Amino acid sequence: MKKIQLLSILSIVFLFVFSFSSCSKDDPIPEIDQEEYDAAELVFAHGDIVDGKFVESGETTKITFSPDGKATPSHTHLTEGESYRLKVTLFHDGESINQEIIDAGNEHQFFFVGAPAGVFDYSYEDQQIGLTGMLTVTGHSDEAFDWNIVLRHGLNKNHAAAQEWDNANYAQAGGADDVNVTTELHVTTSGEHDH
Repeated sequence: MKKIQLLSILSIVFLFVFSFSSCSKDDPIPEIDQEEYDAAELVFAHGDIVDGKFVESGETTKITFSPDGKATPSHTHLTEGESYRLKVTLFHDGESINQEIIDAGNEHQFFFVGAPAGVFDYSYEDQQIGLTGMLTVTGHSDEAFDWNIVLRHGLNKNHAAAQEWDNANYAQAGGADDVNVTTELHVTTSGEHDH
């Protein structure tokens, strides 16, 4: 009988110790989604190529996106023959979260899709992420078009679908969207702004 009582007491002590150890300080803290954003901004910094290098003029065209993806302004003009440094900034509570995206660069890539063929040429300036890049306007569009800006997370950057900045099939490279917003652009010839 004493043996059974001793085993019962040891069982209770074991359960008591085990339950406290399972709530120790070493339990993992739930990970917060570091790329959660509540605003986004696209800045087209105008400039010229001087001695093979892009020199910004100080003039910019800015588009902002609200948390629900609404673009302001809703319609933007770019000019054929111009070069722009395209800068994307994501914000959370008014603070830029770009550094978090840079720190996890192998996991992120922007795609810019929807422009008519031959209108834009783009090159990443930040190891195929897309927070900064060079956008050259190589043609014009007779009509405005919807330009889709997508940030993919967890994709395979070596996949064929991730090799082109404007690949409409970017989802084939895997991952999920962190950002997916659209703005209306109209690419005109110099001096042509009829609306």
